[in-house]
Amino acid sequence: MKLNTPDFYNVAWFKLAECIARGEKERALGVYKLLAHSLNDSALAIQLEADILLSFNKQDALAAYQRAAEEYKSQKQLFKAACIYEHMLTIDPTNNTYSKTLIELYTHLNMPHKIAALAYPQNLE
Repeated sequence: MKLNTPDFYNVAWFKLAECIARGEKERALGVYKLLAHSLNDSALAIQLEADILLSFNKQDALAAYQRAAEEYKSQKQLFKAACIYEHMLTIDPTNNTYSKTLIELYTHLNMPHKIAALAYPQNLE
């Protein structure tokens, strides 16, 4: 039986969603490991793992998001890394490390409006 058919992946994604909905963390991670091999982007695979973990444990998810962001940075995909850090900041708004890292990324990306919004959020109202 050939496993890399489109139907196999459709069923696997559905199975993953089903496991998450039922709260079956270990089964969800098992299905994820099979699906991760079909993704050509290692950072995206780690990000998917973090998304799955977020359904079960916020701290584990944040650690995985951190790994995904670092992988995006190593791939020179700074905008995607910044998006991950923004997501992490919404999950844990009290973490100043995320804000500092975002400011560094926004500086490299030449996004002063994002720096201002992060540094002075009260001015957005």
